[in-house]
Amino acid sequence: MLHRLLPLLIIIGFLSYVIFNFQSLRRDLAYKFGISGDPTTSCCTKEQVENSSGDFDENASIAIFNNQVVDYPKTSLAQNQKLPKPNTAVLGTTNAAGEEKWIEVSIPEQKIRAWEGNKVVMEFLVSTGKWAPTPKGDYRVWHKTRSQAMSGGSKELGTYYYLPNVPNNMFFYKGYAIHGAYWHNNFGQPMSHGCVNSPLANAAAIFDWAGPVLPDGVNAIHSTPENPGTRVLVH
Repeated sequence: MLHRLLPLLIIIGFLSYVIFNFQSLRRDLAYKFGISGDPTTSCCTKEQVENSSGDFDENASIAIFNNQVVDYPKTSLAQNQKLPKPNTAVLGTTNAAGEEKWIEVSIPEQKIRAWEGNKVVMEFLVSTGKWAPTPKGDYRVWHKTRSQAMSGGSKELGTYYYLPNVPNNMFFYKGYAIHGAYWHNNFGQPMSHGCVNSPLANAAAIFDWAGPVLPDGVNAIHSTPENPGTRVLVH
């Protein structure tokens, strides 16, 4: 009797799985075939970036990624913002030897490399654009914030996100940034709406290494001729 019911049980199980995971399956298939329909193309507008103080938002208490509430390590994020910063004498757009410092973002490899001249001083996996592409080109960091609220995506498509206190943001093109990501650990695979998601420790290190340099007690800064942004090559 059981063997006669087995095909029916398999079908019921399959349908239950599809129904339960419908939103995520639709989201992933839409991405695979390039028809996501999600209008979000970056985490923020240029105006939102410029108007941000970069200060940590103590009132934020929840984080959402792909329509799901995710772990939000509020305490550790706040503590990290208060850690002492490196000696700024070796920061900025050149190193102590006068060699240019620049950042390479390799989309095929899903990697960042930080260069000083022709020497790699940092290399780590990242997650670039999945729901919208990371823009390719030769840029410079135009603005930095220690903390930044990011939101976008579509609730209907299962890509909605609200992420408070995203740490160590280096905006290199409009609202596209290299930044830390606490909501996933899938680095090496595309996961974003165009930004470059980085592991928290790596994001903090490259943020402090790159220009423009933030003075002590300042959590947001715009690049200037006197305090320029580091070059960012995305390919």
